[in-house]
Amino acid sequence: MKKIFLGVYHPSVILTYIGVLISIFGIFFADSLYLATILLMLAGLCDAFDGIFARMYKRTELEENLGVQIDSFADLISFGLFPAKIYISYFSKNIYMSFVLVSLYILAVIIRLAYFNCKGSEDKLYFTGLAVTYSAFFISLYVVISKYAESFFVLPIECLYVFLILAFLWNKKIKKPNLYIRVAFLVLAIVFIALLLM
Repeated sequence: MKKIFLGVYHPSVILTYIGVLISIFGIFFADSLYLATILLMLAGLCDAFDGIFARMYKRTELEENLGVQIDSFADLISFGLFPAKIYISYFSKNIYMSFVLVSLYILAVIIRLAYFNCKGSEDKLYFTGLAVTYSAFFISLYVVISKYAESFFVLPIECLYVFLILAFLWNKKIKKPNLYIRVAFLVLAIVFIALLLM
C-alpha cells in the first residue's frame, strides 16, 4: 500500500524530536537569558540520551539511517541556530562583529555535521573534535558563572564562541562519555537550572 506521507515514523527518534521542539520554543519564545539557557540545557540532555533511547528499539536499516540524518538536522537547530540566537539576543554589542562571529559559529557546526554524515562510519569510543552538543554545557556554565561571579573578572563570551568554533573542527580524538558521565551531566544540569532559577 502506498504511503500518504514521506518519511519513516518510528518511536526511536521521539527524544530527538523533543529536543528540537524545546530549541524551537527557545528560539521564538525565551524572553530571558536564563530561560533560554535552561532550554538549551534541556535540549542538550535530550541529545545526550537520544542515542541510548534509540538503541532500545529494533530498527530497520532505513530507520537507523534516517535517525542519523534527523539527529544531524536536530543538532544544527539545537546547537547551531539556538546558541547563535542566544548570543545575538543577549550578548551582541556590535552588529558587524556579531554577524562575523555567529556566521563562523554556524558554519563550523554545519561543516562538522556534514563531514561526519559523509564519513559514514562512526568511532564507538572517540569523537574527533568536540561534539556540538557540548555547546549547551559550556554556554550554560558561562551563564551560571557570570551570574554568581559578578565581582570577578569573566572573559567575554566571544572567547567562548571562538573556542567552540575551533573545538568543533579540531582534528583530535576525544573520548566519548560513558553512561555514568552522561548521568553526571544530568545531575549538573539540574544544579545549573536550580542556580539560574534562584
